[in-house]
Amino acid sequence: MALPGNGDPAREPPAPVAERREVTCALRDGTRLRTVLLVPHGTGPWPALLTRHPYDVTREEHDGMLDVGRLVAAGYLVALQDVRGRFGSEGVFAPCAQEVADGADAVAWLAALPECTGAVGMWGASYASETQFSALLGGAPALRAIAPAMTPAMSALDGFRFRGGVPEIGSTLAWTHYAIAPGLIARVGSAGEREAERKRWEATERAIATGDAFRAGALHSGPDAESIVVWGLDGLREPLGSAHHRAGKIVDRIDAIDVPVFLTGGWFDVFLGSTLEIYRRLLHRARETGGPVPRLLVGPWSHGDMSGRTAGVDFGPGASADDLGGGGDLTERHVRWFDAALRSGTADTPPVRVFLMGSNRWVELEEFPPRGTRTLELYLGSGGSLAAEPTGSGERRLTSDPASPVPTRGGAVLLFAPFEAGPADQAAIESRQDVVSWRTAPLAGELTVMGAVHAVVHLATTGTDADVVVRLCDEHPDGSSLVIADGVQRGSARFVDPVTGLGDRRPVEPGRDQEFVVDLWSTAHTFLPGHRVRVDIAPSSSPRWDVGRNVFEPGPAGRTAAPTAAEYTIRHGAARPSRLVLRVVTTAPR
Repeated sequence: MALPGNGDPAREPPAPVAERREVTCALRDGTRLRTVLLVPHGTGPWPALLTRHPYDVTREEHDGMLDVGRLVAAGYLVALQDVRGRFGSEGVFAPCAQEVADGADAVAWLAALPECTGAVGMWGASYASETQFSALLGGAPALRAIAPAMTPAMSALDGFRFRGGVPEIGSTLAWTHYAIAPGLIARVGSAGEREAERKRWEATERAIATGDAFRAGALHSGPDAESIVVWGLDGLREPLGSAHHRAGKIVDRIDAIDVPVFLTGGWFDVFLGSTLEIYRRLLHRARETGGPVPRLLVGPWSHGDMSGRTAGVDFGPGASADDLGGGGDLTERHVRWFDAALRSGTADTPPVRVFLMGSNRWVELEEFPPRGTRTLELYLGSGGSLAAEPTGSGERRLTSDPASPVPTRGGAVLLFAPFEAGPADQAAIESRQDVVSWRTAPLAGELTVMGAVHAVVHLATTGTDADVVVRLCDEHPDGSSLVIADGVQRGSARFVDPVTGLGDRRPVEPGRDQEFVVDLWSTAHTFLPGHRVRVDIAPSSSPRWDVGRNVFEPGPAGRTAAPTAAEYTIRHGAARPSRLVLRVVTTAPR
């Protein structure tokens, strides 16, 4: 006799999904979107959970961020929807901008189904996080809770299209060319135009393989690329203050986010800055208005990998989305949170859970960064020293050569092979002549950083513009140097707000010492005894960021200037205090 759950169909527990339906959701303009409905056992109605994205939602049934079968088993009507112009849905795909009206329509349609109670929650990562905020912006009263992960929804200027005023050319190419273009090409109705687009795709592929796609000046050379790549690159050519960058973003509309929000991020995610900025602004708003306090979960993850193993580093058991170290898994935490938000269940406390790298454990907090953090300034000094006090005046020089940019290695990136995100060893990069480093003495005890990180660099250049890349690294006793956080700032954009785009670009004055403030976003990392805190400064990181030409480009008329090599002089000492600024805790929370 077969034991229960051991192969006897009569005694197996019922499948979590009672019924799977493939239906269409009609939008206000008549466009029909393919939607997969997963219906629970029993008698409804049920609250609904919706995800919308352009990556073929049928994949969610077997390989999604959350286990949709368990969502249904928990008593939720689950809806998986291809956005307009993608896979089973009709229409023409217009990234980001289309999702405001479409998202509001989709929520209203789902809420009106007889199987739904009228209450809808949404979840999903990346583009599927933007569709959640867009639905709120479009006016969706039935949308009662959202759970965005790895989200670029705050602003196009802080990790989505730009970082520190520098175009994110690598991630733009990775997304448009690899994630979106093949599906769009397959939908082209004319065989001739479909073949022409396929050939343009192949041309882009060759340009990526040879590096021509991201060499200095490539952004303005008008490549013969497929249409979605042209769309992406056109966005990088737009002025920082362009209204185009606000489409689908919440930078001006944080007041519209008036429902409970559960944010998930990764310390090596390209959208970490946006995720944490949304958290900070929602927390501030909650304190002012008494509204819902946002929930935050941040793991040692990259944009596409939540395994807890990346760039050759294994953060140990309990570091993955499948095992949150005693906190269940990602699906379980979402179910508990949706139960609280949509069914008046008991809320998880405390509201913040972050993975503390180095110590390799989760910590629970009332807020991030935790109360009681203090500022620690480590000053760049003579002989490559990094210390709590300036150690004498001096300078270090490097040559910024656009023809030979510093290659990207690890960090919070979203790129194509072989460029992997995560805490990659920088030793090979640090040996280059155009990378200069400073480091502390070996630490006598633990040093725990929890919160924002930025660098202040006093620099003079022979050019009229300059890019300053800064990396915070953990140098191990064996000599390996693992990147923990990084950032970039273009000199001509140093007076432009990195989130709103407000402010004027202006040239750098050659030969004059100027202060660059470089935002490395945030981290939670313990530097262990015997390790060193290390800072690297470089003029580029390619293919991640557009390679600067050391020439100020005021507008279209200036975009034909040839790249030129420039000499950077980084100065330090009491009069010119170049430094790393960290938020640290005296005792790491348990």
